[in-house]
Amino acid sequence: MTPRRSTRERPRRPRPQRHAHDGERREARREELLDAALRAIRRHGPGVSMEQMAAEAGVTKPILYRHVGGRQELVSLLAVRFADDLLARLGAALDSGNDPREILVAVVDRYLELIEEESELYRFLVRRVVAEQAGAQEALSALIGEIGRRVAVVIGEQLRVADLDSGPAEAWAFALVGMVQGAGDWWVDRRTVPRERLVEYLAALVWDGLGRLPLGQVAAEGAGTREER
Repeated sequence: MTPRRSTRERPRRPRPQRHAHDGERREARREELLDAALRAIRRHGPGVSMEQMAAEAGVTKPILYRHVGGRQELVSLLAVRFADDLLARLGAALDSGNDPREILVAVVDRYLELIEEESELYRFLVRRVVAEQAGAQEALSALIGEIGRRVAVVIGEQLRVADLDSGPAEAWAFALVGMVQGAGDWWVDRRTVPRERLVEYLAALVWDGLGRLPLGQVAAEGAGTREER
């Protein structure tokens, strides 16, 4: 009589990878829907509705919500995409060379470049959504904080290379980020100058400073005139 094989001795069949494949399919489907939402924003502008996003994807709004988790979650996912793209561009700019002014120009240009390419998405995220959702404001603040910290590291390194005090690095970095963001908000609507010229305007202000621009000379001449009086 052949002895019965124990349970441990029985050959095991590989478990189906159904759950893993299901997760991959859901992730791929969600990315497709985010692509469609982005197309809808580009087509309809920052006032786009969820119905228009769903129509762009060829689904109903409930199906769109089922895959992305609701309006706030969809907005958060789009914001993460925007932030990842921006940080990748800025990271490349910060590593673009050793000349400080060239790095400054590259950082400002990469920021304005993304605003120019994705102006409708920028308006949608930074203006409409921030005004409607408290969580969006927190996400934007976190993004600005991350950019500021990365810029501060580079400024600190440049100051130390020049054997200067690196103490101002973080304050200067956040001042620079705030200035470029404010200029970008102004420029995205008006476009009165090409991007390249705006980059040079901002770089001249930051690198040369008001005291070394013609405005500084005017101020000095004005002070002399007052003293003569």
